[in-house]
Amino acid sequence: MKVILTGGGTLGSVSPLIGIWQKLKIQDKNLETIFIGTKHGPEKEFVRKYNILFKSIAATRFRRYFSLFNLLIPFLILISFIQSLIILLKYKPDWIISAGGYVQVPLIWASKFFKTKVVLYQSDLKVGLANKLNTSQADLIFTTFSESKEYFKDKSKVQVVGTVLRDEINNVASEIDNSILVLGGGTGASSINSLIKDSLDELTINYKVIQVTGKGKQIDMKHDNYEQHEILLDDYYEKISKAKLVISRAGLSSIMELAYLSKNTILIPLPNSPQESNAEYICERNGAICLNQEGLTKDRFLKEVKKEINLGSNFNEIFKLHGEEIIAKIIYGFK
Repeated sequence: MKVILTGGGTLGSVSPLIGIWQKLKIQDKNLETIFIGTKHGPEKEFVRKYNILFKSIAATRFRRYFSLFNLLIPFLILISFIQSLIILLKYKPDWIISAGGYVQVPLIWASKFFKTKVVLYQSDLKVGLANKLNTSQADLIFTTFSESKEYFKDKSKVQVVGTVLRDEINNVASEIDNSILVLGGGTGASSINSLIKDSLDELTINYKVIQVTGKGKQIDMKHDNYEQHEILLDDYYEKISKAKLVISRAGLSSIMELAYLSKNTILIPLPNSPQESNAEYICERNGAICLNQEGLTKDRFLKEVKKEINLGSNFNEIFKLHGEEIIAKIIYGFK
């Protein structure tokens, strides 16, 4: 079988795709796979360690505010559509599997001219624009949340599978150390970086702070009991597993990982994004503490850290598990 995985711009759509791919590989040792992503996103480096062929196309996101860059979008869509046609003509995949992200849109549109079947995985509670644009072409749609089904017109295509995770999460150590891990999402979060920088003196009195700043967003800061990384790859799950507390954006990939490992968590969702709905859902069920980025002060932040760090967590009771196995079995059994 030949499959194309597509997603990127951030790592939020990439990690679940790898989780699905790992289960497909178990069923088909000769599985042929290509990953279609963005030229400058973090996914190329991430995918490389799985020895998956990577190709990029010129797709770009629509800015939902005034920007002269939006005037170029029709031309970039045309270019990416032609690139997608060439890729599909050359590789002739049986399936396109996507987990959201603007890079999927021209590729799935182009697949109308071929016999390629399409899978959409909707991780966030609310359906993103890319999946909305491609829903009519999808043969199978999988969601994390049962509540997400209401956004799809043809509910016969939709199945709720819960978390979709990579195999590596099952191989981490179980002991917890005295660390606080800070995750700003696949591309980093400048506001969280600044908040941690301002709070380091207090945080590092009792804890080691490990911060993932995002590529190109390093903090000019040296401090005892503090280390920073632009991105974590090989020991990402190890760092999560050992942390006493995780401070994170509210992308669904990260939330699923934190829930599976039942971590004490503070979520700071990206304002005016689907992350806010994700965070609200989790925090209404007492899975984590949620803080609004707007108006968040150092004093309020430190107060919530102190409150959350010693609580027990019921995070792992919120989701169904092993969605990646369900998706792989349904793909192989699909007629």
